[in-house]
Amino acid sequence: MIFALPCIVTRGQDDFEFLQGRLFPLPPELSTNYQIKKYSEARIIGWSRCDLGYWTFTTTHETGRFIVPGLHLTDAERPRKRIHGHNAMFSKRQIEGYTADFFAAMRDSKVEAEKALTSLVHDLRHLSHSIYHSALEVEDSCRNRNTAQALEKIKSVIASQAMLKVRIDYLDFSNSVDRFSEIEEIPVYSRVDKVKRCFSSNANSKNIDLHLVGESFRLARGPNILDIVTYTFVENAIKYSPCNQHVEILVSDTDCATRVSVSSLGPAIEKGELLEIFNNGQRGKNAVKVRPSGTGLGLSVARDIIDVFSGSIGVTPSGEIKNVDGVPFQRVTFFFQIPTSGEDAKRKSRIEKFRSQRRKAQILTT
Repeated sequence: MIFALPCIVTRGQDDFEFLQGRLFPLPPELSTNYQIKKYSEARIIGWSRCDLGYWTFTTTHETGRFIVPGLHLTDAERPRKRIHGHNAMFSKRQIEGYTADFFAAMRDSKVEAEKALTSLVHDLRHLSHSIYHSALEVEDSCRNRNTAQALEKIKSVIASQAMLKVRIDYLDFSNSVDRFSEIEEIPVYSRVDKVKRCFSSNANSKNIDLHLVGESFRLARGPNILDIVTYTFVENAIKYSPCNQHVEILVSDTDCATRVSVSSLGPAIEKGELLEIFNNGQRGKNAVKVRPSGTGLGLSVARDIIDVFSGSIGVTPSGEIKNVDGVPFQRVTFFFQIPTSGEDAKRKSRIEKFRSQRRKAQILTT
């Protein structure tokens, strides 16, 4: 965050930094190196007057002292010498209010950063767990000399490792790191399939049938971070669904867009929560009953990414409400839709070749 007023931030003896700010420049007459160092030595907390009768406001914060010098105020005694072009702009109350609001925003930003870090650690642990169990399944397949099954499980290991990269990419994305200015063509179905493979072991551990249906060869254009949206939907579906349930991932095309939805039995969402749960830090009250801990960041992250793709995102409850351990559950479908065009030619060719071979095999057997 940038402090909008010219100020000196001191963190210790002879350790200070001058920030020019954005609202107005400190006149050259008040910003020589000698004067800046002199301001940094201010010890009076609150208001005092400095060179030429201009005002200085000093306050403390956990990051250091903030000293705002060279102020020509609307509600205080005028400077002894008027510097041309340096006019009265703010009152004491406005300066004090802005500084307090800035520090409050810094605290909020720190809290959000801590939530994001907690969410990241949680996801990395989850992915590490997924990679570990997928690797054990590969080992079992190799011992049983089931090469085909082993190769399939290896795909899950690779998919989980790819999701580690995506999660770290999101951390950069959420912190405005300039890594995602490059626009790429993203094969939507392939990315959804990768996420599905990543969660296969987690679904098996709860005896959940995780099923991907539909088809698309369309390409989306945007930063290479779309995977995290499906990741969020599928993770929540498995996390909140009771054991022995069915989770369906559906991919379908319209005239100029591709829709991805994840449907599962989850904590019932109240009508007033349908939009709120996509806000930062918001969770449905029934979801909290099922899992008290949680940051409420996942869906807001998904919404931000879909906004980048100029798409839409939402949730639709359906079916009757069932009570599971005293909590109302209902079929819920989270979805997003983004503009798509063109074709994933490699995957389409591979699928068509596979289908052709299967038809020939069927003819030979009949």
